[in-house]
Amino acid sequence: MDYQMTEKNTGCRPSAIGCGVIVLIMAVIVICLLIWIGGLGESGVRMANEMEDYALEYIEKHDILNGTEEIIAYYDATFTLDGTEAAILTDERVIYHKNGQSTAIALKDVVDVKHRFDKTNGDIIEIVSNNGKIMKIEIDPSDSGESFYNALIAILKNKGITLN
Repeated sequence: MDYQMTEKNTGCRPSAIGCGVIVLIMAVIVICLLIWIGGLGESGVRMANEMEDYALEYIEKHDILNGTEEIIAYYDATFTLDGTEAAILTDERVIYHKNGQSTAIALKDVVDVKHRFDKTNGDIIEIVSNNGKIMKIEIDPSDSGESFYNALIAILKNKGITLN
């Protein structure tokens, strides 16, 4: 018996084509996202010798550093790595830049540094100044936050600053 097309057995073809189109569109979206993510730089704490050009350009364009400072460590907290939210450790200050504003504590004013690791938030560093000002820096779990903390402690020790 030959199979004959009727109205009853032709209904699956348009829906199969529709499903195929949806799957194709989803595949294209996933591929585009992977290409976009792959084009981003690597996240994580950077030391001065590892700085990405985009970060240096952003810091210079927005006058975040004074003329005498040198970067020791840098962490870009954004997913897109655009420098709009970053923690910056220099040889003079620790700076948190967010929403176009920079908050800074001079290293000479640091009296205490606390560090803890939380599985969800990652490394949490709290820096206390002699006037009671507290800066909190959160670094994602996979972004080597301990490197930022170690650099901070090392520069404080190098400058002869003792912590409480």
